[in-house]
Amino acid sequence: METIPYGPTALTLAVVVPATLLGRRTARLLRQPGIVGEIMACLLAGGLLAAAFGPWPHDVEGWWLLETAGHLGLALFLVKAVNEIRGGTAGRQPGRALLWTAAGSALLPMACGALFALWVLHSGDPALQGDAPAGVLVLMLAISLAVTAVPVLAGILEDRGLQHTPTGRLAMAVAVTIDAVTWGLLAIAVGIASGGGRMTPYAVFVAGLLLSWAVRRAAGTKPARAWAGRVGPAVPVAVTAVVAAGTALGTARLGLTDVLGAVLVALALPADGEDGVWTRAARTVGDWGRAVLPLLFTVTGVGLGATPLGTFSGVAVLLALVLAMAGKLVGSYLGAWLGGRPRRTRLQLAALLNARGLTEIAVLQIGYQAGILAPALYLALVVMALVTTVLSGPLLWAIDRRVPAATVAGAPPATRTGGETRGRHLNPR
Repeated sequence: METIPYGPTALTLAVVVPATLLGRRTARLLRQPGIVGEIMACLLAGGLLAAAFGPWPHDVEGWWLLETAGHLGLALFLVKAVNEIRGGTAGRQPGRALLWTAAGSALLPMACGALFALWVLHSGDPALQGDAPAGVLVLMLAISLAVTAVPVLAGILEDRGLQHTPTGRLAMAVAVTIDAVTWGLLAIAVGIASGGGRMTPYAVFVAGLLLSWAVRRAAGTKPARAWAGRVGPAVPVAVTAVVAAGTALGTARLGLTDVLGAVLVALALPADGEDGVWTRAARTVGDWGRAVLPLLFTVTGVGLGATPLGTFSGVAVLLALVLAMAGKLVGSYLGAWLGGRPRRTRLQLAALLNARGLTEIAVLQIGYQAGILAPALYLALVVMALVTTVLSGPLLWAIDRRVPAATVAGAPPATRTGGETRGRHLNPR
C-alpha cells in the first residue's frame, strides 16, 4: 500500500461515505443518535484499514491534508454549536444553574479520576503506570474523567431536537465551560511532563478572550449591523469561515487545540437573533463542518489502529467505566439540583454530559503521545470514552419513558413520543 502514491489517503476517503451511512442507519435501528453511529462506524473503518494494511506513517502523500481537513471541519462545526448557546428561543442561561451544574459535572469526575490514578499507582502493574510522574498522572486522569464531548453533545442535541430547549442550551454551556478548563489543565500537564512551562500559550488565549469580547461589542453596533445587512449573506459566511479556520490553526499551533480557537470565534460573533446575519453565517459554517466530521472520525480510527496498545487490562476498563459514569451522572445531577433545575432536567443533563466521544479520544491521544498514559491505560480509557458515549441514547430513552414531562397550568401531558419529538414541539423548525 505504501508504494502506491496517495494510496492510504485515497482509500481512507473512499470508506468515509459508506461508513457514515452504515453507522447512521445502524444507530437508528438501535435507537441511538446518528452521530454516535457515525463515530463508531468511522473509527472502526479506520482501525480496520490500519489493521489490514499495516501501520500507516503520517508522512504519506496527502495524509496531512486529511488530518487538517478533519480538524478544520470540527472547528467550523463548533462555531455553530457554541454560537447557539446564546441563540435560539430559550433565553439566557441562569448563572446559578450554569455554575452549579458545571461545578458538579467537573469536580466530582475529577475526584473520581484522582481515585483511579491512585489505584493505578498502587496496582504495581508497569503496563498501566508507565513512566510519568505521579502528580502528572493524577492530573491527566482527573482531566480524562471530567471531559464532555462538545461536538458529540451538539450532534446528540440536534438529532433529538433539543438544541434550542433550555435543557439543551444549558448542557452545551456547561460542556463548553468544562472543556475550556480541562484543555487548559491538559496543556499544563503536558508541559510538566515535557519538563517545560506552558504559560505563554495561555496568556495568548486570555488575550484572545478579551479580543473576542471586543470584536463582539464592535460587531453589535449599529454601523456594523448596517454593513452586514448591505453586503449580503455571502460575506459574513466567508469572513466567519476564514477567521474560524485561521484561529483554529493558530491555537492548535500553540498547543491549545483547534477546539478553543473555534470557541473564540463563536464568542466573537454578535448575538443578533435567530434570523440575524451572523447567526445564519455561524449556522451555515457549522453545517459545512458537520459534513466533514466523519473524515475526522475515520482518520482518528486509523491512528488508533496503528497504535501499539500493549497488554489489555479488563480490570482497568471496568474501573474506569464505573468511576467515569458515577462521577458524571451523580456530579451533574447534584450540580443541576443545586442550580434549581427540575428532576427531569437533572436526569437529562446527567445523561447528556456523560457523553465523552471524540473530545475524550483527542485528550487521550495527546496524553499518550506525551508519554503520560501507558498503552494499556490508554486503551482502557478509549473503551470508556466509547461506552459512555453510546450509553447517552439509552439513558435519554429511559428518562423519556420513566420520567413524565412537567405540565403547565393543568395542561394534558405531552404524548410520549421520545425526546426528539418533544424537543421539536418546543421549537418547530
